[in-house]
Amino acid sequence: MGASVVQHLRDHGTFNLKLTIVAVIGQKEEVGFSQLVVHPTLKEYGHIHTMLTKCTDYNLCDSFALEKKLLLLAGFYPNREKKYLRLYYLSAFINLVISYGQLVTMVIQMVLDRSDLLKLTESLLYFFTHFTFICKLLNFQCYFNELKKIEDFLTDPAFYGFSSTQLEIIKIKIRSCDTIANIFRVCCSCTITFYSMVPFIDATRKGALPLPGWFPYDIQKYYSVTFFLQVVSVIISAYGNTGIDILTWKLISIASAQFEILKQNLEEIDFENDFDETKELLVKCINHHLKIVELTKKVQNAFSKGMFLQLFCSIGVICTNGFQMVLVPIASSQFAFSVSYLCGMTCQIATYCWYGHDVMTTSDEIARSLYMSNWYQGDHRIRKMLTIFLENVKKPILIKAGNFVTLSLATLTQILRSAYSYFAVLQRLYNDA
Repeated sequence: MGASVVQHLRDHGTFNLKLTIVAVIGQKEEVGFSQLVVHPTLKEYGHIHTMLTKCTDYNLCDSFALEKKLLLLAGFYPNREKKYLRLYYLSAFINLVISYGQLVTMVIQMVLDRSDLLKLTESLLYFFTHFTFICKLLNFQCYFNELKKIEDFLTDPAFYGFSSTQLEIIKIKIRSCDTIANIFRVCCSCTITFYSMVPFIDATRKGALPLPGWFPYDIQKYYSVTFFLQVVSVIISAYGNTGIDILTWKLISIASAQFEILKQNLEEIDFENDFDETKELLVKCINHHLKIVELTKKVQNAFSKGMFLQLFCSIGVICTNGFQMVLVPIASSQFAFSVSYLCGMTCQIATYCWYGHDVMTTSDEIARSLYMSNWYQGDHRIRKMLTIFLENVKKPILIKAGNFVTLSLATLTQILRSAYSYFAVLQRLYNDA
């Protein structure tokens, strides 16, 4: 009868992961599957205990599908399927030429304006953002192979096989990240709009370009073309930057969600059961923990340098932006643009620190979750395993930018303090001048 149950399952489903199906008669057979369809005729054999969530039910890679598509469209994401390669490389070439060209014009303009503090800070405001994007993009492209490995790693069975309730934990984390990402995109869209409209709505800047930059020709003669290229450069920078940022946030939030599931699984272990069953559940949790730690290391390895540069440049951007806000009239379009820009930059850096802090706190609570179970009723051999496991989890998992700056709310506070300190120095220099 047990064999007929397994045969029926094989006839009504596709298989790729391992699962132990336990029938009422007590027989066990190990089979692989990806999507289990329980037919009504199986009810006569009793309940079948299964792991409900599989890779086909919810693929973790789908959580950042939008960011992947946007970056792939721009030629900034590895094209694993090798489709439309000519268009892919052409898009990457055009976007990179425009972005690097804009960076060069900014550098030349800053050299020319080095004696004018007001103009120099305005150029620095745009330069910091654009320079950060270029460096993050370069780092992103250097780690294309790591991105592929992360995608493949997210299909590991250790990250699946949970109940629908636990699956909801992941979905809630991703929805929360999507909400923040949409707010961030709105701020970026508002900034792009102000970039484009300032020359038309601000009488003092009529005929000027949205961005500071030096060009080896008469700008007024080719104003429309130059204006269009600068706007395109801003769009590429904004949406490329947001794509990389949101992708990083979602990967970190996936790790945080997995820690939450691990905590719940540890609390639900019944140590009064027999040794073999308890050991199997505990080993599964230990392996799950090792996989999550490995995931955080892969994410940190791929994005650490970009995150560090973002933290460093955010200090300069917030400082120079605040300085510009002090100098321009509140009722001007330039002030509205500065507010929108400041909101976007603050949201960007705060989200990095928030998700890094989230991983730190959730991983720090693993030992506490284990103590919430009835571990004291377990076999002495199980308690020896717990001792070793508790030694491994007593230190929280830290996401570090540049491998030495921890992403946390404390780091966010330090960034804002540093930005204000440099702002005060800059304002003092301007008043003295």
